[in-house]
Amino acid sequence: MKFKFNVTGIDCPNCAGKLARQIEAREGIDSCTVNFISERMTVLSELPADAVTELVRRECRAFSRDIEVEER
Repeated sequence: MKFKFNVTGIDCPNCAGKLARQIEAREGIDSCTVNFISERMTVLSELPADAVTELVRRECRAFSRDIEVEER
């Protein structure tokens, strides 16, 4: 399933790429893309929605305390 999030507080395009790779490395995540300009993240996973949302929030907090995540 496809999950979409608004993600604010990412400092640069390189950070967006690093965050996407960090989330993609987690078990159960098929792919993750972060668009720095539009401040949007798309995650493909077969995990339940609440598990994906929690994983994304946890990984974003671990990456930077300045990042805020909101489901779309």
